[in-house]
Amino acid sequence: MKIGFQTIKSLTGKCLLTRGMTMPKTFSTSTLQCSTKRSIGVFGACFDQGQPHAGVGDAPDLIRQAGLLDKLRSRGFQVTDHGNITKTREDGKLDKRLALGYNKQISQQVESIIKEDTFCLTLGGDHSVGLGTVAGHLSADPEAVVIWVDAHADINTMHSSDSGNVHGMPLSFNIKELNESQNNAVGEDLDWLVPNLSPSRLAFIGLRDVDQGEWKYIHKFGIPSFPMQTIDRIGITSAVESALHTIDPLKKRKIHLSFDIDVLDPKEAPATGTRVRGGLTLREALTLCELINETGRLTGMDLVEVNPSLAQNQSEIDTTVEAAVEVILAAMGDPRVTE
Repeated sequence: MKIGFQTIKSLTGKCLLTRGMTMPKTFSTSTLQCSTKRSIGVFGACFDQGQPHAGVGDAPDLIRQAGLLDKLRSRGFQVTDHGNITKTREDGKLDKRLALGYNKQISQQVESIIKEDTFCLTLGGDHSVGLGTVAGHLSADPEAVVIWVDAHADINTMHSSDSGNVHGMPLSFNIKELNESQNNAVGEDLDWLVPNLSPSRLAFIGLRDVDQGEWKYIHKFGIPSFPMQTIDRIGITSAVESALHTIDPLKKRKIHLSFDIDVLDPKEAPATGTRVRGGLTLREALTLCELINETGRLTGMDLVEVNPSLAQNQSEIDTTVEAAVEVILAAMGDPRVTE
């Protein structure tokens, strides 16, 4: 469900005021030394049942085939590929509840990689895998903050969601105040999860298609949010710096970046499931990732929702996969060079 410009402007303005956010005059990530970990543990979260469209589980291998791991190694990173964690559709049928149990494996993998003092890169899969990646990162480091870069807020609960698609709910399961309201609905499927995400350590960037119920949660908890209308006015650099300053003013906490490819304008990433016009340009996305990298505190990242089955032709697949690779390289601190 989309919300008109005036509603977003009003709600966003109120959120900014209730959080007391200002554009920091002295905070600039460009003055910080880049120190992203040089060891990377990567794995594929091959799961497509958090939403209706099959095919998104094929993305991890496509991104590998596009040369991501070789590009990282050529830039001096030590890369360990942990393979894929795969859950396919039985007889082609969608079973939304499988996402809850599946994410236990995702959480354990992320926690294990981060506890080895290694950067964790998760290749999705649909964004329901964010349930496990955020949970795993917070299990390894309970003080970490989350930057959620997405056209959608993904903070619906099982009660507020109109579609029931779990890729629109991963954050709500990780926030204690929202998870408790869903206990009866999820039963034993989430017994493994301890929700550790404080709303004060979460920020949204790139929103432009948000349900009314989600805006209510964002406003209720005062979550700093930078929808596209705000980015168009203040620029991507100010948005990123303000988000970081708000959720980590002392510049001490490690960062988990969850990047949904649909935050990009469909011209930049056409092969994805929930396209919404008016998104980030690829250049803005690269700037966002570079700024977060320059903090030296980025320790985990998800890249999700690339779906080759929804492309109209091979060119759209190539465009989307190439954008995904560039975004990841920027987050790892890669300079913009033409090979």
